[in-house]
Amino acid sequence: MNKTTIEELIEKQAWCLSEKVEHTKNRIKEFYEYTQGKCFIAFSGGIDSTILLHIARSVYPDIKAVFSNTTNEYPELIKFVKTFDNVEIVYPDMNFKKVIEKYGFPFVSKKVSRAVYKLRSPKDNTANLRHLFLKGVNRKGQKTPSYKLAKKWYFLLDKEATTFDITSICCDILKKKPMADYVKKNKLFPILGTLASESNQRKENYVKYGCNIYGSKEPKARPMSIWNDRDIWDYIKINNVNYCSLYDELVLKDGTVVKAEKTTGCVGCGMGCSLEEDNRFERLRLRNPKHFKNLMKIENNGVSFADAYNHTFNIEKKYKNKKYQEKVFEKGLQDLVGLDIEARKIGKAK
Repeated sequence: MNKTTIEELIEKQAWCLSEKVEHTKNRIKEFYEYTQGKCFIAFSGGIDSTILLHIARSVYPDIKAVFSNTTNEYPELIKFVKTFDNVEIVYPDMNFKKVIEKYGFPFVSKKVSRAVYKLRSPKDNTANLRHLFLKGVNRKGQKTPSYKLAKKWYFLLDKEATTFDITSICCDILKKKPMADYVKKNKLFPILGTLASESNQRKENYVKYGCNIYGSKEPKARPMSIWNDRDIWDYIKINNVNYCSLYDELVLKDGTVVKAEKTTGCVGCGMGCSLEEDNRFERLRLRNPKHFKNLMKIENNGVSFADAYNHTFNIEKKYKNKKYQEKVFEKGLQDLVGLDIEARKIGKAK
């Protein structure tokens, strides 16, 4: 009953702010009544969830908020979260430092890090998946090039060249699992501050389900789905809402200007940083040099965060060599010989 269309989403995204606020309040009320009050605000301390909490508590002043402390948070964010009442903090079973030590660094992107992890640790039951990452062809023989690992990252598969590990499960361990455990233990359901405009995946998800998901074992609400960034800042100005200082520029004593953060995700996450014009870790160094120093010391397989970062994102010329890339590719094919997929059917690198 929640299904909608992309046209309806676009129409709602064009609404004025007051209409969106009323829409959000109504979706919160519906979810609150559906769960008989057994719900909470998933509060990240970020600007979207800050607005969500402000609106929700204008309707239900005593509604609980839950903050998932990944142990990989900005100090400024932790300080901000602690200014709110009735916020419960949950923690992961394993902290960020231990996740890095055991699984590797969260670099490049989830897609790339997942492919690298599977290809570096070949197992019989992952043959089709590794074939997909190498050739961009699924188990049905259909071409799916978006899954193919780009050649520029082949050096990350070479354990002699790259002696540390890269992980894609950091978020699962540090953020998703603690919140899922909280939901299961307390039988409370989350109200999230996500926006459909943030990604194509969230847009598609909204079109499929709408704001509130009821027909599921794990119901959830996303009452701000139709908002955009401009709405967020307009709401803040109109209602004089306090928000985390990370969203403001910082001027240092020497006059250096540190740009504002666009998001306040995990401080030590290297996912997507290669696409940024301004380096997030340089901003961290300027904003909080002590935290930056401690982060850069964390190791995996004896390699520090700083050295691993430099190796990953300042790619040496020798790893861009075509012959080197073909050698790594062929090694990947050899790992598939005799398994579900025959090497003779895979072909050469193109």
